[in-house]
Amino acid sequence: MKKFIIAISVAAAGIVSASCNPDLLDLANPNALVAENSWNTQKDVEAGLVGVYHTLYNCYWNSFNAFQISGQSDEFYSLSPDADLAGYVNLKYANYDQRWNYYSWQYLYQSVFRSNQVIHYAEQVEWKDETTKNQVVAQARAMRGMAYYNLAMLYKKAPIVDWVSAPDDQPNEATFDELVDFIEKDFLFAAQNLPESWPEVGRFTKYFAYDFLGKLYMNSKQWSKAKDAFEVVIKSNKFSLAPVYHDNFRHTTNNNCESIFEIQNSDRNDTWGGFWSIANDGAVCSFTARRDEFFAPSFGGGFGDYSVYEWLVDMYKDEKTKDGKWDERLRDNIMYPEMFDDFPGQVLYQKWTAWDPSVHGMQHRVRKYCVDYYAEGAVALGNNPINMRLLRYGETLLSYAECLVEVGGDSAIPEAASYVDMIRERVNLYPLAESVHKDCLGSKKAFMQRLRIEREKETCFEYERFFDLRRWGLGTDEEFTNEIKAHATKFKDNFKPGKEWLPIPRSDVDNNPNLTQNEGY
Repeated sequence: MKKFIIAISVAAAGIVSASCNPDLLDLANPNALVAENSWNTQKDVEAGLVGVYHTLYNCYWNSFNAFQISGQSDEFYSLSPDADLAGYVNLKYANYDQRWNYYSWQYLYQSVFRSNQVIHYAEQVEWKDETTKNQVVAQARAMRGMAYYNLAMLYKKAPIVDWVSAPDDQPNEATFDELVDFIEKDFLFAAQNLPESWPEVGRFTKYFAYDFLGKLYMNSKQWSKAKDAFEVVIKSNKFSLAPVYHDNFRHTTNNNCESIFEIQNSDRNDTWGGFWSIANDGAVCSFTARRDEFFAPSFGGGFGDYSVYEWLVDMYKDEKTKDGKWDERLRDNIMYPEMFDDFPGQVLYQKWTAWDPSVHGMQHRVRKYCVDYYAEGAVALGNNPINMRLLRYGETLLSYAECLVEVGGDSAIPEAASYVDMIRERVNLYPLAESVHKDCLGSKKAFMQRLRIEREKETCFEYERFFDLRRWGLGTDEEFTNEIKAHATKFKDNFKPGKEWLPIPRSDVDNNPNLTQNEGY
């Protein structure tokens, strides 16, 4: 297994005494895992940090983040027989406690709770040195910052809990700006106290913190600060583009040169219970990625819950490569009826060399993060060992290009274009200045329109699109919103201003008088 794991062992000590001292009968129950006997030493707090990382394998980080951030975007629609899932993907929020929404909120707060335990109890114990303490706390604050980043970007407002909470707490809600300020402090502390790398993969690093700071600033439109944060990552020279695009989404090339942070997965799938929750009753955690089960078509052994809008295929076909072929990212990201004609020699799920409508239907499907390159189908579903790339250098370059232009305007276009050209060069496309899109270099507006396409070609089905749409004006800019409605029917039919944010689970609003529902719901 390729993941960062800290082993925790509990030694049983035998007590032997020749006396009949009654004090020996007054012993703490070693099986009672309560704060009074669990957070007393540096070792206890370090063990608590394992619990923080453990939450990366709950259902949110394991797959629901993709269901929400891509599923709520214009990339997908759903024809799933699961009415709750289809309604949620298609922007019909009849039940705010629908499990995709409820569990996402719940398990983001699970990450917050476990992080708060480490942050709080680290101040109560003795440490061998201050550096070690700060590194442990910084990792917990990095996780808390990432959890709150997702809460802020999905729900706009949420309670800030920076203490070890109790079930009957009713914390006050925080505005989006208040959440941004809180998250910023967590990531700044992490950036200042985490190392550039660890001996093992899978831990949060200084560059994790700076990259998330960049995303936080960019999505709150603090463009200059975002530029500076991304610049730390880029100018470090610690990362580079993988030579082959699809190496970012295959288990044989996990943790490659492009990886800034990825969740370490394996083919170890013990229980569904370990996916839906991480109980404190000894339930075994599932260390595999589960998104493929939901995204994969039935002919690949999946549930077929998510269908890809056809506009994405058209997007890739707006130009050809230098040798007259289609962009390889189309082949690597999407399964679609013409793929065998567009890319001769393709084999799907080690089995199909032609598209058969009677077997495959006519819907477009996700290929990115799919196991078809080595497995026939259901054999690997639920046991998907491909790491989740939450932060990768290719996306960072495009984010930096966007910040450059937002800060510098027209004069920054040549520099911004150079970063876009790095992405294009990998897939053998002409530099923008030599391409059919060269007119995009004439103004900020034209360049931004092109950059949005370049970003989607590179990062589709990852963990950005819903946030990208809102940053670019979904729900607030009528012209941009109408563009989305024109190519994604679910937005035309079901979107209205306010739905650029998700509904807060009704049970949380009902149980906390200090929390209100988002406008429009």
